[in-house]
Amino acid sequence: MEGVSNGGMLYHEVQESKLCAVHCVNTVLQGPFFSEFDLAALASDLDRKERQVMLDSAAAAAASPSANFLSEESHNVSLDGDFSIQLPTDIFDSIEVFVPRNELKA
Repeated sequence: MEGVSNGGMLYHEVQESKLCAVHCVNTVLQGPFFSEFDLAALASDLDRKERQVMLDSAAAAAASPSANFLSEESHNVSLDGDFSIQLPTDIFDSIEVFVPRNELKA
């Protein structure tokens, strides 16, 4: 990641590959705080937590949709660098950065 690309007024990363989440997080935070490796590690942690929740809930029902979920690779990062929206959301929440969200209305 090259860093500032606009004369130093605002931090902005030039788009690389499909690393939109990395560029999004770093642009909001105004610096190169996270790499694709950092987000991949966070995705792995989130996958582990999700799998544990699915295992806990699947214990009562052996033939549940959780079997498909558990057999798949990551749901939070793809091999080509796409990350789930949950990762930036979790990062912003953990450092108390307020990001307005559209609320779903029933």
